[in-house]
Amino acid sequence: MGLHLNYELLLPSPVPAHETTALLTRLRTFALTQPLAKVSDLYDARANGMRRLATVVADAFKDENPHLIASVDSARGFSVLPGDGCESAVMAFIQRRAEDGRPQDWFWHWSCKTQYASVLGDRHLVACHTGLVQLLEYAIAIGITVVVRDETHYWETRDETRLIAEVNAMNRVVARVAGQLSDFGSGSGGAFRAPIFRHPRFEHLEMESDEST
Repeated sequence: MGLHLNYELLLPSPVPAHETTALLTRLRTFALTQPLAKVSDLYDARANGMRRLATVVADAFKDENPHLIASVDSARGFSVLPGDGCESAVMAFIQRRAEDGRPQDWFWHWSCKTQYASVLGDRHLVACHTGLVQLLEYAIAIGITVVVRDETHYWETRDETRLIAEVNAMNRVVARVAGQLSDFGSGSGGAFRAPIFRHPRFEHLEMESDEST
């Protein structure tokens, strides 16, 4: 449970693999200039981690467009960690092919949860979330088609106050649920763990109403 920044990356035409790699290299080089916690090497499908991720993405796509087949062997990309409390964001491509084997476009989709960066404070949350947004903006600038669905609504509003408010509202929901599950776990001899317990205002969040600011 939590708020994500969801994105799709697309190269509409069947460009050669080396051009795709060149774009990802430019994107990674830019990422290295930004205040991101970690930026991985650029990997292709020969790396087991990249292959596993590509398999998940390819399988998820099957029901959406069955006349195109994702080629796991074509996958290449890198990951970034926006900051403590965030999930990693994977910037990558996998090529789709027609049923007759002809190469088609390159695509990728991913979701990165930034909500729990708020455990370390609102400024940290903003820095992490906007850092990922800047990376996606650079992807657009170098010719990658990017579609974003930002559950905090920052992408479309560019309103840091809205970002913080949306995360705080979800933190209250998660705190209440986590508190109830923790109480249940304690009664049954188990232990329930969740990132929200690390929030310095957890007990206040658990008791606040949805209308709280």
